[in-house]
Amino acid sequence: MPHKNIHAHGLLHHYFSNKQIDGLYGSVALKSFAESFIAIFVPVYLLTLGFSIQNIALYFLVYLTSVLLCFPFGLTLNSKIGIKKTMGVGIFFLIIGYLLLNSLQFGNIHYLFVAFVFGTSTGFYWSGFHLEFSKFSDKRKEASEISMLNILAMTAGAAGPLLGAIFISKISFNFLFLIVSGLLLLSVVPLFFTKDTKIKYKFSLKETLRADTKKKAMAYQASAVLGIANAIFWPLFIFLTLKNVLSLGIIITVTAFIEIIFLFFIGKLSDKHKYKVLKIGIFSHSFSWLGRLLFLTPIGIFLSNLYSSLSSALIRLPFTKIIYERSKNVKRAPAYFLFREFHMAIGRIFILLVVILTGSIFWLFIISFFVTFVYSVLFRKARR
Repeated sequence: MPHKNIHAHGLLHHYFSNKQIDGLYGSVALKSFAESFIAIFVPVYLLTLGFSIQNIALYFLVYLTSVLLCFPFGLTLNSKIGIKKTMGVGIFFLIIGYLLLNSLQFGNIHYLFVAFVFGTSTGFYWSGFHLEFSKFSDKRKEASEISMLNILAMTAGAAGPLLGAIFISKISFNFLFLIVSGLLLLSVVPLFFTKDTKIKYKFSLKETLRADTKKKAMAYQASAVLGIANAIFWPLFIFLTLKNVLSLGIIITVTAFIEIIFLFFIGKLSDKHKYKVLKIGIFSHSFSWLGRLLFLTPIGIFLSNLYSSLSSALIRLPFTKIIYERSKNVKRAPAYFLFREFHMAIGRIFILLVVILTGSIFWLFIISFFVTFVYSVLFRKARR
């Protein structure tokens, strides 16, 4: 029927009417597709090489500290050569990082140096991404645009964990690292379909530390704790419980397809009612941490992962909208995003030190349960 085609065109136009953001959409989709093959398996890979839980936590501690150290250099590079070129440099370091990660099995490089290279990549890439999205996103539709970025990234990479698991099980990690490196090269191309821009930046510690409120700083720290627990140690916990790479890949892939549908609806809702969505997400997501420790069968873990992913989206979309809204109202966006990175680093370092000192994922989940509630209190106060 004709009216369906008109509606479909309107929906697509709503999301793809911003040429600058469209370039980001394409690059993020390709980059996510590439990394979806391997990202969740990096802790598992380190584990198979004989590294302990503490070693893995130390690896990510060095990686994330390097992100903080390299982020201001990325901002400076943005002002010299352009935002998109800096993102391209970040992807170049990312490819080097994966090639070095592959060489760890031969024992000719220290694993913490590999972590530093990945940190350099992330610091450069995301310093450019945040500035580009903040500058060109539509304030009225930011949550929808963030939702679309998430949808494209997840759609492109939804089958990645399953395909990655098959490659690891049937062929090798070596083969997978080569595929990922090749795909990452392609992800640079969409960045240069539109004009590059430069944003002037000169580092000032005083300006950075005063770029936002103490309440927002604590919120960033809390979100970083949850991010580490969700992205690194939850997949590792699944692998240690099920003892099967393929099962891990299937659980992550099926969940991703369901979450994609969910994100379509939450994006527009977050544009209209960001604080209500955020409040629901915080309280619903907090209880997911207890469920992960109670339901340890394959079906139980799948349901825990699904519930956790959907409730996490209820936090992620409105919170990210709040971040970019604020970035449009500050005098210097680079200092604002460095402030964010600094306080997220505090949260990341804290929770990784907990894992290093305890050698246990159990306490990580318990702490995350309480941190989620602190997150909700912070945002109720911020709203007032």
